[in-house]
Amino acid sequence: MPVFPECSRLIADPAYCSVCEVRKTSICAELGADDMKIVANTMAHHSVREGQAIVKQGEPNEKLYVIVSGTFRLVRMLSDGRRQITGFLFPGDFLGLNASHDSVHSAEALEPGLVCRFSHSYLDEMSRKYPGIKDRLLARGHTEMNKAEDHIVLLGKTNAEERVLSFLSMIAKKCPKYDSGRIFLPMPRQDIADYLGLRLETLSRTLASLKKQHRLQEVSGRYVVVGAHFEGVEI
Repeated sequence: MPVFPECSRLIADPAYCSVCEVRKTSICAELGADDMKIVANTMAHHSVREGQAIVKQGEPNEKLYVIVSGTFRLVRMLSDGRRQITGFLFPGDFLGLNASHDSVHSAEALEPGLVCRFSHSYLDEMSRKYPGIKDRLLARGHTEMNKAEDHIVLLGKTNAEERVLSFLSMIAKKCPKYDSGRIFLPMPRQDIADYLGLRLETLSRTLASLKKQHRLQEVSGRYVVVGAHFEGVEI
């Protein structure tokens, strides 16, 4: 699987930064007009193909990535060859808050997307000029810790139906393609099952059961339509 950025395309048009949909929630929100021009001309957006990895497990990563569009899965390969999905990244999410000489997981694109990347040395320089950048990174760090804790609770204290409902609620909040109860699932069923700690057959049976309960109206391919009795599970 190719690793970013050898096969990626750099979009150098500064106009992309001016209309970036995640800028207000990104570190760029703290930058002044002059520095924003520098970012637009030097960092820009990098296009990522479906299946492409922007970070690879076991390899160094000294960059911070901001997901501009698309969805990514965080994959960790265990020593016995099994695969664990530890999370998903959506537009506005960050990856690589801390530089690492040995990445603990790979980040693979589930669909074509765009990312921005910043070296940590550049971030240190900009943080001295704009202290709000460091505050935003610290806040995001706390958010990531909370998400990890929620995932532990999800796997250890909930049944299959609660796990699936909680997951669908998360996707509905995160995915920009959610509309009128129709939830687009950018990841394949096997990824969902791995993330929720379920067998693929168990996931399929659970979705069918939720449909019978009218909590889901339709389950078709990559789309789920919630039913009249749908109610997410907060962890």
